[in-house]
Amino acid sequence: MEKNNKKSVVTLIMAGLALAMALYHLMYTQWMVIGPIRHQNLHYMMALVLVFLWSFTREKKTGGKILALALIGLSLYATGYMFANYEALQEERGPMLALTSQDVVAGILLVGLGIEASRRSFGLVFPLVALCFIGYAVFGNSLPGPLQAPRIGLDELLISYGLDLSGGIYGQVLGISANYIFLFVLFGSLLGATGAARFFNQVGMLTGSKLDGGPAITAVVSSALMGSVTGSVMANVAATGAFTIPLMKKVGYKPYQAGAIEAAASSGGQIMPPVMGATAFVMAELAEVPYVTVMAAALIPSLLYFLSVGLYAQLQAKRLGIHMSTADIGSFSFRAFMNDAPLFVLPLLAIIALLVKGYSPMFTIFWAMMLLLALNCIDIARSRNWTQLRGVLPAFIDGAVTGAKIGVTCAVLGPIMTTVTKTLLGIKIPQLIVLWSGGSIPLALFITMCVCLILGMGVPTLAAYLLVSMVGIPVLVNMGVLPFAAHMFVFVFACFSCLTPPIAIAALPAAGIAGSLYMRTAMEASMVGAVGFAIPYLVVGRPALMLGQGPLPETLAVAVVGALTVLAFSMMITGYGLRALKTPERIGLGAVIALCGVWIGMGTFTLLAAGLALFCGLVALQFHGRATAAA
Repeated sequence: MEKNNKKSVVTLIMAGLALAMALYHLMYTQWMVIGPIRHQNLHYMMALVLVFLWSFTREKKTGGKILALALIGLSLYATGYMFANYEALQEERGPMLALTSQDVVAGILLVGLGIEASRRSFGLVFPLVALCFIGYAVFGNSLPGPLQAPRIGLDELLISYGLDLSGGIYGQVLGISANYIFLFVLFGSLLGATGAARFFNQVGMLTGSKLDGGPAITAVVSSALMGSVTGSVMANVAATGAFTIPLMKKVGYKPYQAGAIEAAASSGGQIMPPVMGATAFVMAELAEVPYVTVMAAALIPSLLYFLSVGLYAQLQAKRLGIHMSTADIGSFSFRAFMNDAPLFVLPLLAIIALLVKGYSPMFTIFWAMMLLLALNCIDIARSRNWTQLRGVLPAFIDGAVTGAKIGVTCAVLGPIMTTVTKTLLGIKIPQLIVLWSGGSIPLALFITMCVCLILGMGVPTLAAYLLVSMVGIPVLVNMGVLPFAAHMFVFVFACFSCLTPPIAIAALPAAGIAGSLYMRTAMEASMVGAVGFAIPYLVVGRPALMLGQGPLPETLAVAVVGALTVLAFSMMITGYGLRALKTPERIGLGAVIALCGVWIGMGTFTLLAAGLALFCGLVALQFHGRATAAA
C-alpha cells in the first residue's frame, strides 16, 4: 500500500509538472517573460525532469526508482547551474576556455542526462548513435587515414556542446522544440481527446462504407487526418489501429496485411499537411523557407502516397473477396458528421490561414488551440455531455510528456551536429559520397538514401533528417540538385525509414495489435508504402511535383500521371485490377510504371506516350477478360 501511495504522489507531481510546462509554453507565445536562451534552458530542464518522472512511474524495482529520482536531482542541478552562471559562461569563462571544475561537471551532466532521457524515451539506438559521434570527437584524433579528426580539448568540446549557450544543446534544434514542436504536439494530443476525434471516425465510416476495403479505407483516411495534425507514427498506429486493425481482420484481411496497412497509412501522416510532425518545422528553418512553402510542396506527394495505400487496400479486398456491410464498420451519421466537423475543420483552417498570412507558428498554434477549446466547450454545453471534459486534462499531460521526450532528443542532436562541424566530418563525408558516386547524381541520391534509411532505423525521424541533411544535402546541391528538392529528398526518406526492416518502428505496435509476426508485417508494410520510397526521386527529377515549385500546368500534368502510375503500381503488387491479373499483365504494368516514372523524372514525352498506350491496352484486355468470364 505504501509503495502505491508513493507512486501516486509521483504521478501527481508528474501531472502537475506536465500541466505547468504546457501552460508556460502557451504563455510564452504571447509574453516573452525570459530571453530565448533562458527559455530553451527552462524547456530543457522541464523536459528532463518530466521524462525521468515518467520513467519513475514505470519502474518496478526499487533501485530503478532511486536512480530515476537521482537523475531528476542531477537534471535540476545541471540546468539550474546554467541559470545561475549564464552571464559568466557566455561572456567570460566560455570565450576564454577557462572552465572551472563545476563548469566541467555541469557540461558533462547536460549531455549525459540528455542521452539517458532519450534512451528512456525512444530506446537504445539513437543514444548509441549519439555516443559514437561524441566518441569520435574525443578519440577521433587517434584514427588513421582520412577520417582522422583534429585533437579537441575537453574544455573546448564542452563549451561547443553548450556551455557557451550559443550552440550545441542550446542551438537551433532545441529552440525549434521549445518554440514550435512542443506546442504542435500538445495541440495534436488535445485534438485527439476532444470531439474532433469523432469526426475522424465519421469520415472513416463514410469512405469505408462505400468501398469493399471498408475498415482498411477507414484506416487510411483516419490516419491521414490524424497524421495531418499529430505527425506521430506511434500515436497514429495506437489511436487508429486499435479500432481499424481488428475490423480489418474481422472482414477477411490477413493479420499481417491489416497491420501493414495501418503501419503504412500512419507513416504517411508525417508528410501530410498542414502540420506534418516535428521534422517539417526543422526543415523549413534549415531550408530557409516559410513553413507554408513546405506544406504546399508536400501536398501532392502526400496525396499520391495515401492514394497508393488506399488502392492497395481496396484491390486487396477485391482479390480476397471481401464485401462490406454497415454492420462491419458502423453506420455513418450525417448529423453527427456535421456536428463534429467544425471541431476539426475550423482549427485546421485557422492554422492554414494564419501561416499563409505570415504569422509565426507559435502565434498560430496558440490561437488554433484556443479555438479548439472554445469549440469543444460549445459542443459540450450543447450536448450536455460533461464527461468529455475528463479527457482534456489527460490530453494536456500526455501531450506534454510526448513533447518532453522529443525535447530531450532535440537537445542531444545539438552535440551531434557540433561534432560534425568541429571534427570536419561535414567536409569529409561529402567528399567520400562524391568519390563513391563518381560524380553521378543518381548514384549520389542512392547513397544518400541508404545512409538515411540506415540511420533512420529505430531513430526518431527528426534525428535521421538532421544527421543526413548535414552531410548529404550539401553534396546534392553542389552536384546540381535544387536546395529545396534536396531537403525534401532527405526529409521524405527520414519519414519512411520507420517502415524499413529490420527496425520498422511503425510495424512494431501494428503487429502487436494485429497479433501477427513482426517481420512479415514489416515486410508487407514496406511494400504497401513503397510509393513513399519513390517520391523523393521524383521531386528531385521533377520539382514541379511539389506545388509552388514549378509552373501550375506542369504540376497538374505530373500529378495526373503520378496518380495513374500509382494505380498501375497498386494493381501490379496486389495482382488485381478489374479482375485477377496474370503474370504477363503484371510485368506489363511494371513496364508502365517504369515508362511513366522516367517521364516524371526526366520529361521524355515519347516514353510517356508509350506508357499510356501500354496501360490503355492492359485495361482493355482486362475489360475483355471480365466480359468473357461473365458470358
